[in-house]
Amino acid sequence: MEIINPALPEVNVKPLGDIMLDFLIAHDNEEPFIDFKETINTSKESPFAKIAKDIFAFSNYGGGFLLIGFKERPKLPKEEQEKKEEKAKKIHFLPIGLPDDFHIEQASLQEKFNAYSNFPIALDYLEFFRTIEGVNKKFAAIYVPPSTSVLKPMKKGLYSDLKGKEHVAFEAGTILFRRGTQSIVASAEEALWIQRRAEKEGYRLSILSGQPDQVLETVYSNLFEVIKIPKIIWTASLRNRNYLVKNNFEVNKSGLVYIIWENKLITFNDISTPSSPLWNMVEPLSVHMEGLSSWLSDSDKQRTIIFLLNKELSFLARRLKLEQEVKITKFSKRKQKPIFYYPCSAESRIETWTPRYRKSSKVRVAQKMWSQQLGRNIWWHVCIRAQFTCIEGQLFLRLLPSLLITENGKDVVSEGALVTHLIYNRYNSSYFNSFLFWISRFAEENDVVSLAEGKIEVSTDPSDAKVNFGILFDRPAAELVQEVPDVETIEEE
Repeated sequence: MEIINPALPEVNVKPLGDIMLDFLIAHDNEEPFIDFKETINTSKESPFAKIAKDIFAFSNYGGGFLLIGFKERPKLPKEEQEKKEEKAKKIHFLPIGLPDDFHIEQASLQEKFNAYSNFPIALDYLEFFRTIEGVNKKFAAIYVPPSTSVLKPMKKGLYSDLKGKEHVAFEAGTILFRRGTQSIVASAEEALWIQRRAEKEGYRLSILSGQPDQVLETVYSNLFEVIKIPKIIWTASLRNRNYLVKNNFEVNKSGLVYIIWENKLITFNDISTPSSPLWNMVEPLSVHMEGLSSWLSDSDKQRTIIFLLNKELSFLARRLKLEQEVKITKFSKRKQKPIFYYPCSAESRIETWTPRYRKSSKVRVAQKMWSQQLGRNIWWHVCIRAQFTCIEGQLFLRLLPSLLITENGKDVVSEGALVTHLIYNRYNSSYFNSFLFWISRFAEENDVVSLAEGKIEVSTDPSDAKVNFGILFDRPAAELVQEVPDVETIEEE
């Protein structure tokens, strides 16, 4: 069973404070957490059992509000309704207000409900005023807190209508629940859900209580853990400093990757013997190996390791025939933040990959299109910003999916507004599968991304965290919630 919970203001406010009341009034629609009433009465002859029924259901559901002084808008003939809706927003509940002499004592309200309930709950009640079309009107609101146990009426909820006919709002011992906008008898599955929610109520984190709950959630990240890396790093002074100027490709012809830092060559590869392809570049007596952990604990040296890992990734991308757009940071002349993408020499380019929950899928990674903004044809490309990072001594590969624009299928042009528009329409629903696609590309359909001739391995599973303080009330009521296996890939043919 899926319980979709209310979309309330994402701030910690008083349940019956002005911010919450204004939000609820403007919401103007009944939900599982809100109900509108024209009036209520707590006198002995009143049909209070109907109000008690809603209070039981709200509290078992997880809390809610009763707004009083609102009348449901009468239904108009279809043609008249359409004309009115063209002129103004449709109002579901008319704020007619309450008589000036309307008043209910909170203690009386509390006593009246607790006379039915197996456990007392602390109802919050407020009478307030709002100016509606220049007229100051009186309203009232009841906040029903979430129960810390399953609430049940101890006696039958009897009441009489205006004609004196007796009705039963609920039977003694029944468990009431909010299903949609109705207060109904809970099903066996809903009753079990209420029990679990009530047990965790003291920990719940929501706008209704502001307390953390124990809803277990798995949070996935865009970080992929480095699970294998050499324990040592090799350094050596350059044999000829002029060599750096003429040959600063930072990738040897044999495929060994290195970087130059403070006039020293830094690499993961053994450069201590003449058989090393890098031997001729260094002073033999200066060759030195150091523990990688000591480098990661030093901020400057840590950045050097990150540069070296990024260079290894760039070399892999070159071998995979990916194009690379490089951003240069403001505070460093060293090239950083590489962005990788597939070039396209045709109308479009499609790549086949193996996602987690399908045998095969096709992804359009580049497409020629006419740009109304630019007045010419351009290509959009699925791209990934990939760079290593170190978090508390642990290395990760971080992937940030995006799009970029080229003028000919290869050369990047800067069109930020167009990129933003394309990302908004295309990427919001497929972010997770996007970086799964790219980690699969870097891994070449294997279980790990292999760098530096297998000396470095990166997991293809995104790092996750199982947390027991999830937000129970964190989804809009109309939001479509999908499990990861059902999420479409970037674009499937």
